[in-house]
Amino acid sequence: MNKQNEISYDMDLVIDGMGIVLYSDGVVNDIEEGENYFSKEFSTPEQVAKHIKKGDIIGFNTGSSGSYSIKFRTGYPNVEIEQKFPICIRLAINVKGGKLSVIDLFWLMEWSNDCPIEQQLLIDDGIYHLTVSTVRPKSGIWGDNQEIYIHLNKLDEMPELTWAGVPQLFTV
Repeated sequence: MNKQNEISYDMDLVIDGMGIVLYSDGVVNDIEEGENYFSKEFSTPEQVAKHIKKGDIIGFNTGSSGSYSIKFRTGYPNVEIEQKFPICIRLAINVKGGKLSVIDLFWLMEWSNDCPIEQQLLIDDGIYHLTVSTVRPKSGIWGDNQEIYIHLNKLDEMPELTWAGVPQLFTV
């Protein structure tokens, strides 16, 4: 996708882990190739919460491995999306270098600076408030071709987020 003010980009993602992670290369350029970043920085709820609040590398628990159709859109969700996709969390991320990458949580166990191009969103630098929304798939199985909307609204400064642990994008 080309950089532009209006974001409308769909991405298919298959994950083995129970979560999805987003980051921007220009913000996390201190992670070494091959490093087990998961063990070092992302394996406890407190560690995840620290990064969520900082907005450098963020993630959420999907409740299951599986296949996900992620739809990136500008702004905040409209009423129709809020009603159709009522499971919702709010996050924020700092983007530097014009790219937002989306990976499987397990990829943090062996960091690679090479994220597949189909898992990248070209986006203007800045701080974005993310509204992440979903609904349980019709099959009743989390991760079964599950749709996730990620609305991005550009802000002037990082919002204060109150997550004490790992954000959960599913219900029991």
